[in-house]
Amino acid sequence: MFFLFGSFLVALAIADRSLRAARWGALAFFIGGAGILLDALRDPGAEWPRHIALVVHFAAVGLLLQSFTARRDANLPKFSIAAGVVASLWFTPGFVLAPSAETRLVLVQFVALAMIIPVLSLVRQWRDGRAIGTMVFWALALAAMSYFARGVLFLSNPVVGEASDFFASTYNLIFHFTTAVIGFALGLVLLVALGSDAVRRENRESAIDPLTGLGNRRRFNWAISSDEAGKWHCGGVVAIDLDHFKHVNDRFGHGGGDRVLMAVADALKFVFRGQRICRIGGEEFIILLPKEHAGQMASLAARSLAAIESLRFDGPLSQCRISACVGYAIREPDMAIEEAIRRADQAVYAGKAGGRGQVRSADERDAQDDTAIEGKSA
Repeated sequence: MFFLFGSFLVALAIADRSLRAARWGALAFFIGGAGILLDALRDPGAEWPRHIALVVHFAAVGLLLQSFTARRDANLPKFSIAAGVVASLWFTPGFVLAPSAETRLVLVQFVALAMIIPVLSLVRQWRDGRAIGTMVFWALALAAMSYFARGVLFLSNPVVGEASDFFASTYNLIFHFTTAVIGFALGLVLLVALGSDAVRRENRESAIDPLTGLGNRRRFNWAISSDEAGKWHCGGVVAIDLDHFKHVNDRFGHGGGDRVLMAVADALKFVFRGQRICRIGGEEFIILLPKEHAGQMASLAARSLAAIESLRFDGPLSQCRISACVGYAIREPDMAIEEAIRRADQAVYAGKAGGRGQVRSADERDAQDDTAIEGKSA
């Protein structure tokens, strides 16, 4: 079974080379399977094969835990590594402080438990409400509880003499059966988790504009849907439209236009760090900001225009100067997100009509419209 899971993970790692966790998991299951074979076939009285099997067991546990942390681009906690390494050295045959056979059986269980607990704590923090996160947490919790139960069992029923009938039958039966159950549960959950990660990443990449690395219209629509579902709350919208961008393409070609768009995207990433920035058209960008940034809308809009106008290029684009119209709208408590987006767009159009290279607020545009209506009425 361990070799079967290892083979599945190898196939997954080959199919998607970005799945670092699949490589760690495959290595863990192959090493774990080899360790079980060695432990099952060795002479009960042979010290070094027994110690090698024990070290291989710790290595397999550590590698499997590493596969779960690698899903979040993290590494195995140092405490987990230290626990396995120190125990492996401590249990070395002939070491003056090495524990007795019956004590070692107990300690092996609690050392593995000590390796799991830091990772279990991390996984608990990483849970994001998705079912797969809960599955991973409880699979690791099951492994931790199994090691704890085995430790208590062997502590209350100490083995006297490793070549006894207890070691030859009951201990091996308990150890290998529970190890198989733990391995099956963790292997199955790991495969499901990695499959979910691959699908999620593919969906995420399909929502990224390949030229700029910003969100595309699909990501934009997802953000709107998430707001409407109550998963977050958009407090304001900034809309940006580059001025005379068609002239850039006509003069410098689409290659030059692409350079400009990438530079503008980098500038927006700097100004709106970590926010929902989307390129929804050729030279059109929209930033959806959470409600805690609503009070900074005017400042952020002005900074975005300044960042765009400060862009400088070398080569054929050295004489190219970029400007834009920036419109923003603060979303009122009872306002639909689509209405806030529409108002920000209208503010951009007002800036275009007013001479370009401007920052306009939706409130300012509304005030101008009211003035125009009053003038016509007079």
